[in-house]
Amino acid sequence: MIANVKTQSTTALSERSMQEFLHKASLIGHDHEPLLSGEEITTYFHLHDFNIARQVLSNATDEQHRLRLPTFYSAAHELRTKLGQGKHDRGEAVLFAGAPISEKDAKGINRHFPLCLKGISVLHKVVPKGETWDLTMPQEIWNLGEMEELYTIVNIGTLVLEEGAKVVIRGNVFSLLCQRFITLGNAGADIDYQVGIMPTPFSVDFGHGPQNGIHGENGSGGLHGRNGIQGIAEASILGRWIPNQPLNELHGADATDAENGTDGGKGRNGGMCKLAEITIRELEGRLHLFSQAGAGGAGGDGSDGGHGGNGGNGAPGLDGFNMKVPAGNGGRGGNAGHGGISSNIYLNVPEEAVGHVRMTAFCSLGGIGGKGGKGGLGGKGGTVVPMTDATLNGVPGTNGHHGIPGKNGLHGRGRHAAVCYLNDHKYHSSFSLPKHYTL
Repeated sequence: MIANVKTQSTTALSERSMQEFLHKASLIGHDHEPLLSGEEITTYFHLHDFNIARQVLSNATDEQHRLRLPTFYSAAHELRTKLGQGKHDRGEAVLFAGAPISEKDAKGINRHFPLCLKGISVLHKVVPKGETWDLTMPQEIWNLGEMEELYTIVNIGTLVLEEGAKVVIRGNVFSLLCQRFITLGNAGADIDYQVGIMPTPFSVDFGHGPQNGIHGENGSGGLHGRNGIQGIAEASILGRWIPNQPLNELHGADATDAENGTDGGKGRNGGMCKLAEITIRELEGRLHLFSQAGAGGAGGDGSDGGHGGNGGNGAPGLDGFNMKVPAGNGGRGGNAGHGGISSNIYLNVPEEAVGHVRMTAFCSLGGIGGKGGKGGLGGKGGTVVPMTDATLNGVPGTNGHHGIPGKNGLHGRGRHAAVCYLNDHKYHSSFSLPKHYTL
């Protein structure tokens, strides 16, 4: 698939920069002639093995790869090394840090080939004031599931970001090569940035349903017990005569138990930020790069337990009574989702531009656990009719127990921020530990 868009007239690049731009275009499969005439080309294609993928995706030299590899794995990587994401991490180390292919991972990683890529080449691009150039490739392009990795490669001669303009990628592995990067205006506030490495717009876990857990449904109330049926007494010359009859129906019937409130649903995990390699040969202006994985979804609230039914009243004249009627318990609140995870970010600029660069990576936030539901009220025991002969009085029914309130759901865990590298050295980015953050 190919999309060509006419852009503004080019600004001359140096011969060396133009050669690298055109060489990258060739690697992606983009024709030079339309690019030199000002067209923006977008294609979608596959890469079938690691060696070719490394050449196409990474703009780093072998020496840069050797520098990256010893520091590629952070504490966050160690926590997920035995998970499926650990294999993805080791595959990224092969592509962007020159790591050898692990024999134990080869079979699992090779299942993800061919890689699905989006490639963009443009010689001169201007993002107007206040606008966002979103480079994300959605899963729908390839009809893939949300857990599959997608890759976006961008090859630019000159990129101009007017005041307040941004370039963002959402959950794709990202490779950007820009010969000249120009920012206009000044990203003064902490929340302002020109390049955003943002999370997938969906949860990354094996769950289903909405991001926030659904609330539980209230338990049904218990049914009231049937009142006792009055016995039959007949007049006779000897006085009141009680004929044979089913005496057990004199008792008030038990009420039925109420149902428990259902538990709130679990919140989903936050979206994931994928690895990014950004290579800028010439920087004019100031550059702020920002990244934060998605927050975990909130747990659904547990619902209230139903109220117990009232016991039936005993019939007068005979021994009526009722039994204990328990009420329903409240539902437990849903556990919250965990914050999304992040991968490494590599930003390379000329050494003289290092002082004009700021990188900010925040930890992701865990979701808030759902509230437990209220316990239902116990039903009232049935009453009895007092008799003249006290020995014939029935026993009143006992009240049912109130339901137990449901427990609150657990808060989700925050996750490590992306580890940022500036010119292949660890960058101590500004970050904060969020609420509910645990390793």
